[in-house]
Amino acid sequence: MKTTPMRLSCFSLLLAAGLTSPVFAGDPCMDFKWNVAAERALFSGDAKALAVGASAAAAPLIETSQLYQLALAEQSQVVFAATPGKKMLADGVSAGLVRFKSGIAGAYRVSLSHGIWIDVIASGKAIASSDFGGAPGCERPRKVVLYQLPANTELLLQFSGAADADVRVAITAVPPTP
Repeated sequence: MKTTPMRLSCFSLLLAAGLTSPVFAGDPCMDFKWNVAAERALFSGDAKALAVGASAAAAPLIETSQLYQLALAEQSQVVFAATPGKKMLADGVSAGLVRFKSGIAGAYRVSLSHGIWIDVIASGKAIASSDFGGAPGCERPRKVVLYQLPANTELLLQFSGAADADVRVAITAVPPTP
């Protein structure tokens, strides 16, 4: 087939409108209320494998802006740093804790491959989330929870009530808006 200037112009218009990309057509990962491009980029890469701790003292340190594949523990064996913010059945579910350090004060997103319950704990008390979003059918990420975190503070990320024995997680600082 011979390419004419008219065909190139139509193709350029379709490309600019995003209408030629079947990857995004019906992509459940495009249904977030925020721009989660940074989180999606992390979730498309390799994850660092790590086992969670069954207590705050045993919680491994993770870094922000890194994707982790966390092996969770049996919830009945976990000693939580604070009571999970959501009551749930303990039979047959997984849980655990990791530590991380915030950088500058501000908004951070905790992105997860599964819709499980999380709490961010500072000095034994849960920090309330400021918002959350999810995209059913997407695991890159599936759930994103937004927190306002203090500067340069070691925090605990606590998982509870997970139906699966592992979860992918990434913690990212939200860039300030101009």
